[in-house]
Amino acid sequence: MKVVGYMEGTDPNLLTTLVAEGYETLPLSNGWDNHGKHLTLLNPADNISLVVGNLHKFVRLEDSSIMSAMLSTVKAYDIPVIFVVQKAYHGKAAELIKDADLKYKFVDPTELISVVLNEIS
Repeated sequence: MKVVGYMEGTDPNLLTTLVAEGYETLPLSNGWDNHGKHLTLLNPADNISLVVGNLHKFVRLEDSSIMSAMLSTVKAYDIPVIFVVQKAYHGKAAELIKDADLKYKFVDPTELISVVLNEIS
């Protein structure tokens, strides 16, 4: 069974749709919000196929190395990330992603459900 890891604040309509479509969801934490399992503790047993969350849950403007460290297991296990960002800000958001090894997409909130379902199917 495929599992989608999600950060706090992820659209509940997406999460309900995923469960209704037969996908498991797992809450994840950036270490500040204590929402779920910390991203750095992910392992193959979690069976995560995709991580979804609003961009601000991953980015620390004062220290870009924090994002890279936080997503180290995501990169190690080749798990793609969907950053939820309004389309008008995709260009500015791209400037914040400094890690070339990270597999990611920016997705506008209005397209989130269809893009996530397409990514995991």
